[in-house]
Amino acid sequence: MSEADGPEAEIKILLVDDEVNITKALRRLLMAEERFDVYTADSGRAALEILREEPDVGVIISDQRMPEMTGVEFLGQARELVPDAVRILLTGYADIEASIGAINQGAVFRYLTTPWKDDELLEVVSEAARNYWLVAENKRLNALVAKQNQELQDWNGRLKQRVLDQTSQIREKSDALAESNQHLRESFSETIEALAGLIEMRDRRAPGHSRNVAELVTAIAANLELPDEELPRLRSASLLHDIGKIGMADKLLVKPADDLSDEELKAYQNHAVRGQTALDTVPALREIGVLVRHHHERFDGGGFPDKLKGEQIPLGARLICAADMFERKLLQFPAEDALDSALKELQQEWGKSLDPKLRLPLEVVAREVYSHLDISAEVLELKVSPKELEAGMQLRHDLYSGTGVLLLKQGTVFNQSSIDAVKRCFMIDPFEREISVLVDRSQQLE
Repeated sequence: MSEADGPEAEIKILLVDDEVNITKALRRLLMAEERFDVYTADSGRAALEILREEPDVGVIISDQRMPEMTGVEFLGQARELVPDAVRILLTGYADIEASIGAINQGAVFRYLTTPWKDDELLEVVSEAARNYWLVAENKRLNALVAKQNQELQDWNGRLKQRVLDQTSQIREKSDALAESNQHLRESFSETIEALAGLIEMRDRRAPGHSRNVAELVTAIAANLELPDEELPRLRSASLLHDIGKIGMADKLLVKPADDLSDEELKAYQNHAVRGQTALDTVPALREIGVLVRHHHERFDGGGFPDKLKGEQIPLGARLICAADMFERKLLQFPAEDALDSALKELQQEWGKSLDPKLRLPLEVVAREVYSHLDISAEVLELKVSPKELEAGMQLRHDLYSGTGVLLLKQGTVFNQSSIDAVKRCFMIDPFEREISVLVDRSQQLE
């Protein structure tokens, strides 16, 4: 039996016979083979004791005719102790017929007649040893595979848990990052709103102007179905379009354009470039700065500062120009007919100062954005204190703090958040106690 066909380690063989001469003869024959480790016993009882001490015996050779316990009886008990051991029965010619019927009782692998032939016996024992090794090796490999499968399963379980843990950590970090980014976006928007409030304080002739323009531009952009991601940029540019007026001489803000000298007009027109310059120092505001620079360009090329014409003017700048001009014209008329009058006054500017493609969108959304200008019989105007504000009331006029900061623009519909903000500001920077609001007349009568 080569190394490839059988075990490298020794196979234990147990010889059982009450005749010592037979066990000695078998022992000498088998010991010549280096791969066998031979044990002997002179009775079935003694052999069972050996098996209890050596449970890894691979081959058992037992004589059939023994006192107290026959070979078949012994092999049957041996099967219970060492079920994997290969069992061989030695029997004489006279006992063959009697033994054959009992062979299955001990699950005997082979039987050999005595006297035996050495070559035949060695061949049978070698085959038995190989069978035992194959069974043992199969069990070992199965156990190894089971162990490795369990280790792999455990490892996969740990890996899965690590993946779940890491996924959870990544999700938590992602959620935290998203929340942080949301806070940053909100802070950015709030900062822009605050700057717009400061700009409006500089030009008190147009209260709420920047915020009105921003709302109108955003509404027109939505009507034009511009991408959602464009709207925040357009709103920010609208809020900051007059930022260049900060630091401008007061007389340039109060004088009508037709009354300005050439030098004064040039200084006034510089506010568009000054606004871009101020914003360009902040990378996130550079695109906004371009729109600020060009919001006074005219569609016919007669604007400033670069005399751009038609679609050379960025769309965002054209939107701001239209909203800016319309919003300023609203201030020229009484509130009750300001909307229709301003739209009519604007007709002469389409195709000249303003992009004619924006006419219909502006007229559509203007009636929605400035719907608070329509005071019908179904609406009642009241004056209330901050503590009397209720959700659903609509602000009739722009609301300023005591020191002149715009808090809410006209048309704002109060909710609990805006009510709390007004009450908080009233404690910090008191303003006129009475606030003009519009309410549904039918609800008020109830």
